[in-house]
Amino acid sequence: MTTTALPSPSRSVFYGFGAWVGRLDARTACSWWADDPNNLGFDQDRLITVDLAKNPAAYLAGSISIADLQVDDAPCDGGLTKLGPTWPTGSTINGLWLESTFYDNLKNRPEFPQRFMSCYPYELTTAIYWAPASKGITQRFWGYHAEISSERGTLALCTIWTPGTAMTQKPAGSWWLDLATQADSIQNGLTTVGVGAVPKQGALFLDAVAARGLGLAGPKLPPWAGGQSIPRPKR
Repeated sequence: MTTTALPSPSRSVFYGFGAWVGRLDARTACSWWADDPNNLGFDQDRLITVDLAKNPAAYLAGSISIADLQVDDAPCDGGLTKLGPTWPTGSTINGLWLESTFYDNLKNRPEFPQRFMSCYPYELTTAIYWAPASKGITQRFWGYHAEISSERGTLALCTIWTPGTAMTQKPAGSWWLDLATQADSIQNGLTTVGVGAVPKQGALFLDAVAARGLGLAGPKLPPWAGGQSIPRPKR
């Protein structure tokens, strides 16, 4: 099962990858492998170039356009990109979240999810909704695998897995959630579960405030890396 990131001028979608830096190109730019280079023979043709400074914080600061986005923010700005952020002292093996259009246009696009991630694509997907007519963020949403076992109106009892673990581990817990206010609407094309006559198991995109309030963690990228709490939302 896959979740389609529908193009929208009011939304930016990001995909999470484990990244190994193979070359430093500038203070915030690097080229990286989407697997341990020992498994790839240190093949320079498989390097992917990215500028970590082309992120939502830069757009909000007015230095780039939305069309220029390449990666999500670092945790200090509300995202999960932990590679870098600057060289030569930045992290060289860590999580990197690519903007979906930038990823789609890569010449050497890596597999998503990567072969070492036993999970559904939406577990490694996040979304930002932009405020209309202004440079601001209305909401951030984080993708989870969830199963609904009971419902009362817009309230649903949701069993939720830590992102990146739904195929191999037990769920993180179960919570009653108001899907009308705490989750992205099914009509937006990311969430697939809900109340009423819709699927009860699949993608649930939770608002960052709700996810943080439940104490849910972000995914480990690469899978042996340390996890972290969902960052505090930035507006």
